[in-house]
Amino acid sequence: MKRSNFYSNGEMIDFRLPQDFRKSQGREACGNCGMYSNRRSFCNIYKAFHVKDVYVCNQWRERHFQR
Repeated sequence: MKRSNFYSNGEMIDFRLPQDFRKSQGREACGNCGMYSNRRSFCNIYKAFHVKDVYVCNQWRERHFQR
């Protein structure tokens, strides 16, 4: 199944994010991923900016440090 190219508010989803990028249904989300920068809304795995913190992909990694 192909993902939408837009968030629910109409903003465009970065083309570098994978097809499995989706709205989070549980505890796992970009906002608490070890590879995500909350300050810059940046995904370090896919090198994508303006990533919403309530979404998730299959590369999610648990954060082992406090912000």
